[in-house]
Amino acid sequence: ITQHNFQDETAMLPKLLSVCVPLVFDVVRSDKDREIVCCALECTNEMLKELKAAMISDEEYLDALIELVRDVLQHKTASQKDSEDDSFCEDVEDDSELTTVLVDFAGSILPSLATAMGGVKFTPYFKMFLPLIIPKEGRNRSERSLAAGTLAEICQAMKESIIPFTENMYTVFLTGIKDSSDEVISNSVFGMGVLVESSGTTLAPKYSEILGVLSHFLKEDGDRRTIDNVLGAVSRMIIANPAALPLDSIFPTFVKWLPLQEDMEENQVVYNAIFSLLSSSCQVALEQLPALLPIMVSELTNKKVDDVAKAKITEILKGVSSQYADLTLKSLTSDQAEILRQALSHNVNGS
Repeated sequence: ITQHNFQDETAMLPKLLSVCVPLVFDVVRSDKDREIVCCALECTNEMLKELKAAMISDEEYLDALIELVRDVLQHKTASQKDSEDDSFCEDVEDDSELTTVLVDFAGSILPSLATAMGGVKFTPYFKMFLPLIIPKEGRNRSERSLAAGTLAEICQAMKESIIPFTENMYTVFLTGIKDSSDEVISNSVFGMGVLVESSGTTLAPKYSEILGVLSHFLKEDGDRRTIDNVLGAVSRMIIANPAALPLDSIFPTFVKWLPLQEDMEENQVVYNAIFSLLSSSCQVALEQLPALLPIMVSELTNKKVDDVAKAKITEILKGVSSQYADLTLKSLTSDQAEILRQALSHNVNGS
């Protein structure tokens, strides 16, 4: 709408939705070409992310979307019933994998829907979808991984509204963490961290058990993405309830496995946790500064680290170098000190 400079964007949106939404939904439901159906599901998700509540303000669209996603999850659409054309996705081995691709696209709509509606309003729908998402016994690796990832993203979108489901979700993620697949484990570890973050202090009595399970993945030959997700989960525990954690014993180990290498999106929560501890003058965090400082400075030149994470790192370094100037200089090489100087200079000039 904006691109075409309509004078009354608000008035135009319902008209556009009245044309687009039924058309896209009909493609998902009736088209037999899986590639086209996946594109239609992706289009639906992108519209929902962009328009949020505006897309589902009409209850008819909301009901239709709920029914559509449910039908895909239950394998009721035309493309899921017709297994003759398996040409889509050359890297997929069989029809069950093709079906998983469709379910993945449909499942990704649910976190977007939770965000658009808000956790409270989404709660009854989550209760309805939950039995369809949780993997049943005998499901393949892709389906188990998909379930863990979808549930994790829904928990993140629902925020504190997930609390009534905490016990159920804890069991689901704990089961996933004990899976044989690295992909399932990684998604489940992420989910456990998000659940802790969204549940506030609800899971504090489980922290010891969670830490014990997560610690098994911190090994030299471990899956690096899983290790990154462990660091992200611990960061979320630190943010949610630092007083319930044995920081003296876990934080030095936490620092040892930094920086992240695979799941770079977790950088934001990792450095938010570090910032939180340093801001509260946590003794063990201050003791780890000689190890942390070179890591953080090096991350400023890492192209894989996004600007948001770099901004938080710079904020941390600005505070630390101001309060502990001598320690900062002693902890860095001359090259690192120059990188820090330039970063802080740029930060001052930029502000």
